[in-house]
Amino acid sequence: MSRRGRQDPESEEDGVDDDSPSKRQRSGAPAAYPKGTVKEVKVFNFMTYGEPAVTIKPGARLNLVLGPNGTGKSSLVCALCVGLGGSTKLLGRADNVKDYIRRGCDRGWVETTLSGGPGSADIVIRCEMAKTDSGYKMDWRINRASKTKKEVQDLVKSLNIQFDNLCQFLPQDKVVQFAAMDQYELLVATEKAIGDASLHQTHLALNEKRQLVKERQNAADASARRHEQLVGENQKLERDYERFKRRTNLQERVALMKKKYAWMGVRQLQERAKEAGAEANQAQQAFNAAQAEAGHDERPLKQRQQDADRAKRTAAELQQAVRAKDGDIRKAAEKVTKEEDEVREARAKLSGLQKERDDDEAFKAKLRAGIAKMEEAIAKAAPLPDHTAENLQLQEQLSSLNEQLVAIEGDKQQLMHERGGVVRQQTHINEQLREVDSVSGQRMKALVDLPRNTQGLVDAWRWVQQQRAAGAFKGEVIGPLGLEVKVRRGPHAERLAQNLEQAIWSQLTNFACEHPEDEKLLMDTFRQQGVRSNVVSIPPGAGLPVGDAARFKEYGVIATLDEVFDAPPLVKKALANTCGLHKTYCVAHDDTDVVKRLMEEHGIRSVFTTQSLVNYIASSYGGKEDASVMSKGLMPLRALGNAAGVDDERKQQLLAQQQQAQQRLQQLDQQLQAKQQQEQPLNQQVEAVHQQRQQLAAEYAAARSQRQKMHAALKRATTSLAAKEAKPDPLKQAPALERKVAKALALHHGALTAQIEAVTMQWALLQQQVVAEMSWRELDMQARAMQQALEARKGELRRLQAAAKAAAAAANTAKETFRRARDEATAEHPLDDEAKRRFEQMPDDREELQEKIAELEVEVAGIAVNNPRVVEEYLKRKAEIERLAGEMAAQRAELDSLHTEIEQLKEEWLPKLQEVVGQINTSFAANFAQIGCAGEVLLSQHEDYDKFSIQIKVKFREHEDMQLLTAHRQSGGERSVSTILYLIALQGVTVTPFRVVDEINQGMDPANERKVFTQLVKASCQAGTPQCFLLTPKLLPDLHYTEDITILNIFNGGLVDAEVAGQYDRHMLFGTALDRLQGVPVVG
Repeated sequence: MSRRGRQDPESEEDGVDDDSPSKRQRSGAPAAYPKGTVKEVKVFNFMTYGEPAVTIKPGARLNLVLGPNGTGKSSLVCALCVGLGGSTKLLGRADNVKDYIRRGCDRGWVETTLSGGPGSADIVIRCEMAKTDSGYKMDWRINRASKTKKEVQDLVKSLNIQFDNLCQFLPQDKVVQFAAMDQYELLVATEKAIGDASLHQTHLALNEKRQLVKERQNAADASARRHEQLVGENQKLERDYERFKRRTNLQERVALMKKKYAWMGVRQLQERAKEAGAEANQAQQAFNAAQAEAGHDERPLKQRQQDADRAKRTAAELQQAVRAKDGDIRKAAEKVTKEEDEVREARAKLSGLQKERDDDEAFKAKLRAGIAKMEEAIAKAAPLPDHTAENLQLQEQLSSLNEQLVAIEGDKQQLMHERGGVVRQQTHINEQLREVDSVSGQRMKALVDLPRNTQGLVDAWRWVQQQRAAGAFKGEVIGPLGLEVKVRRGPHAERLAQNLEQAIWSQLTNFACEHPEDEKLLMDTFRQQGVRSNVVSIPPGAGLPVGDAARFKEYGVIATLDEVFDAPPLVKKALANTCGLHKTYCVAHDDTDVVKRLMEEHGIRSVFTTQSLVNYIASSYGGKEDASVMSKGLMPLRALGNAAGVDDERKQQLLAQQQQAQQRLQQLDQQLQAKQQQEQPLNQQVEAVHQQRQQLAAEYAAARSQRQKMHAALKRATTSLAAKEAKPDPLKQAPALERKVAKALALHHGALTAQIEAVTMQWALLQQQVVAEMSWRELDMQARAMQQALEARKGELRRLQAAAKAAAAAANTAKETFRRARDEATAEHPLDDEAKRRFEQMPDDREELQEKIAELEVEVAGIAVNNPRVVEEYLKRKAEIERLAGEMAAQRAELDSLHTEIEQLKEEWLPKLQEVVGQINTSFAANFAQIGCAGEVLLSQHEDYDKFSIQIKVKFREHEDMQLLTAHRQSGGERSVSTILYLIALQGVTVTPFRVVDEINQGMDPANERKVFTQLVKASCQAGTPQCFLLTPKLLPDLHYTEDITILNIFNGGLVDAEVAGQYDRHMLFGTALDRLQGVPVVG
């Protein structure tokens, strides 16, 4: 027996050393690993496997994977499927990949090493899974190179690994599906399992060809029926067809005569158009002659109009010149007015110069008197006060007082600092006393003392409390969960607490939250701080499952575990979801038979009696007859009971420290009060000194401000006097003003002279303007008289023009009528040489021709035709008959070709299939004979290849006949025996690298199980057979083993006994350290 796999605490990916106890020792050379077989599987945070990574090394032939239910055997099957790119739907478990990552973890991976075959490097396929906000993501590698999932699947397919074939890959949750396969599905699965892809592909091709033959034959039959129907219908239309031909010939003659009648009408219209054209030409000639005469009368009129226009322009130019002189006269008048204003202004200034001089002299005398008075007042003013000596004395006194106050303040700060430290120490002592006195403190101590790694648990609890108080969480966060559980009082309280603690043992030190962001924050913080606690995430609004113990009082049930304690809703939901408390029942007795009957009749899986925990384990496909009951003893009460009391010694120490802190606090308060009493008189003295200094400063400022105001007033008066004295004498401006008056008078005289000259010139221009306007009006009247005579002649010209246009329009209308008639005749009655030739045989008189047309139409009307579409239908059917004849010939040829192809494929496929089924039958019959029963495998043939099937017939009793194996006829154990023996029979013909069968031996009686095991060993250990994995929770003792069998023991659970775990080398324990057995995965 060999144990494979170990952990290395320094690396997630280390495997088993060559000198490890798990290396298998054989007397002979080890079996070689064929291409595609599994050499090694590593899992990390995958389903039941946690940290660090677990390594499993199977053998090249038969691998027996053993371990109790729930320890992780099926997790190995899932790892093979998921790690090699198989669909999760094939496992019959969760469809979402993120559900295969270990609860409470964000990522996990599976690494599978496949043999590359003799002389070739191994193939290492790694699948990394990680949870994301939107679901999950997967990364793939082949021999450390990044690949896509499609590339991995293509590689697995090239190795003929078929996870979707139940004959090759039969996980536990798919056993029922295999047993439920019908005989047709079994044939398909068998063809795939053989490994010869051409066999199944040929079968699919035969199905397609056979279906195509059916479709083509149906189409050919439909064509033949349609052909026969059309031939019969056309035979009925022969007589109507001949009558219709006679009628059609007559109609053609009528149409030809109507064509000639129409063309005769066209020729008449053509003659009328020629006559209208000649009349239009005569009218146009008359108009042209009258237009030439009117042109001679227009020349004298134009000359008079030009003379009148010139006279009108001359008058306008003279009028413009008169208006221009208006502007010159206006400008000269404005100049005269301006110069008059200049003379008046200068004369006014001359008269005001003496008064301005007298006012200036009076203002300067007043300024000089005011300056003398201000200088006298400044000279008599008192000097500024000098307080220098008093200020120096007060400053020295203030410095002395400040030095004393600073010294006292330093002493106070030192005392206050010491007092703050004592207060903080006192607060910490009070918190420790409350923890010692509280139930939570006792419970926390009990949790920390549990036999597991609880390092950092108290710090984690306090950190959660601080973050909750600071509002850092998105939702509710609570924990450790064991701290929140309060067992209800009652007659069985202590035993129920013991049952509850055992049920939630794995969750006592875990935390619970509602929001995914809080879960990530907790896990990251715990990982950084080295806290070995997990986080249970419960979505907001999730329901709380409730037990129904009252239904089973007759069995002695007193409660379900969710009814025995109180806790916040989030805690109850977390424990219910992870531990199934609402499905775990407690009874008040130790009667195993009553408990087993309760479990079998109502499907209950876990029951606590007064002495033990009873678990009911049933096969997922076998029903009650395949169930087993396991019992284990009760664990001692550690965390939820009253074993953890108050630590009296610690409490006395804290009380003594509290008293010392209070005494020191009183001493410091007395010293602070004394310092404040010393400080008060000194502050009063400092305030008095400040008041004296402020009074001296106010006296000096008032005297200085008064002196500054006097000097400023003196300066303003002196400046004003200097400005007045610098001003020149106003009388000095008189000569200049007199010259300005003389100049303005001269300019006034010039402007007045210019104004008189402009008026004279304007009068002469007005006289010329009057003469020019009279000449223009005379010429204009003459031009108007000549215009009236010309208009009368133009009226006659317009009449002639209108007559010419009317004649032209009539000609155009006649031509258009002719063209339209010709176009219509061309379109409706086109002419060809044959029509013209036949026209010669018809009357040339139009009326005679019309009478002949009427005669023939009467004859046509006498030939009755009931179906006007008879010819169309007759000819259409005839064409369809000819087309169908060709189509039927092509269909017959295609059917012959398809039948030939089917026969060729059948000759290629059927003998091989019969040979394979014969081999399977021989092995299957021999295997059944070895267990004292009978069985055979038959190939059932049918005309339709999708109806071919494999029939398995079995006989388990001598008095019975061979019966077809179905999902309902045989018992669960018989189906299990038949299934495993059929799979064993496939072992010799299958070329797939490996096969997986999970718990197929459950439900067999010991005798059959022993015989089947012998057959399995014999079939799986032969050279050239696939690698085989058989998963089972148990095997019978004293079975026959060979050197080609590798046994993989898996112990992975939360309640592995310390003594049991101690029997194994530390290298054979996976997961956490030996001192923390919760969740210990063990592969032996």
